[in-house]
Amino acid sequence: DDVLGTAPGNAEAIALDARISLLERDYTRAEQSFQRVLAIDPRNAEALVGIGDVRRARGDDDAARDAYRQALALEPGSRDIEQRLAAPPPRKWRLDIGSEVSDLTDGLGDWTDSSTGLAYRLTPQTTISGHTRMATRYGRTDVQIDGRIDQAFSATVSAYVLAAATPDADFLARYSVGAGASWRIMAPAKALGPFSLNIDARYDNFATAEVTTISPWVQVYVLDGRLGLSARWVHAADDIGTRADGYVLRADVAVIPSVNVFGGYADAPEISDGSLVPTRTIFAGISWDVTDPLTLRGSLAHEQRPTFDRTTFGLGLTARF
Repeated sequence: DDVLGTAPGNAEAIALDARISLLERDYTRAEQSFQRVLAIDPRNAEALVGIGDVRRARGDDDAARDAYRQALALEPGSRDIEQRLAAPPPRKWRLDIGSEVSDLTDGLGDWTDSSTGLAYRLTPQTTISGHTRMATRYGRTDVQIDGRIDQAFSATVSAYVLAAATPDADFLARYSVGAGASWRIMAPAKALGPFSLNIDARYDNFATAEVTTISPWVQVYVLDGRLGLSARWVHAADDIGTRADGYVLRADVAVIPSVNVFGGYADAPEISDGSLVPTRTIFAGISWDVTDPLTLRGSLAHEQRPTFDRTTFGLGLTARF
């Protein structure tokens, strides 16, 4: 700002201001500054590239490519511009499919839980999604439908809201509402970071009970982002004054760029048919990016409950298009 104040016509200073504004997600100011550079120097390819970057950040890939092509015409053979043009269009859709089978001890049979979700990125900051879940317990089946909106307010702050309903519910919540937020308080810095503070809250209305859950948690990455560690506190309370607290510890490891594994331990209340059930769980899983748009997942968990043990095996996939 000081340089711009003393030399308002300095194209380099204006371009620097534009780049800083782009990093801060102030896209309006960034594009205005790049346009000012073009007004001073109509053959400034860097300004055209900047305009393309702003448009791509806003989610308008076609307009971004138009700006890149204009820049390439001014600087033929530029590898930097050619790489931007070669980048595939952003995939705005995401399909998630998963299924779990649980084996219960004491001859209680199996539980099954399957889900399908579809998400669409309206803008780089806003994503809407919907899911269906079909769960079977002791021969009874419930189907739950939910919707969710995720919003990034800045490079460091994001939040979400959700709502779910289960028509003719037998054991799942008749309806639920929830919200959460995340604040990245430390950006990646060499071996440490990012570090984030998070919170989730949810209200579940069952046929015989109402349960509110609040869960603050922290997450930090170390070893250049290859190891992620998180710790979550879980507080749950129902409408008759029953309260329960617990925790969840988890580690995520990037074995290679395409393969990630995770594992953890939880000693926290599980909500089962409106009741708060003390549960200890050991869990682990793996995800494999088979291709850029396709990820396969597998997981295994063992729970110890007061009346039975439960072992769950899950498989899933994510497709982006």
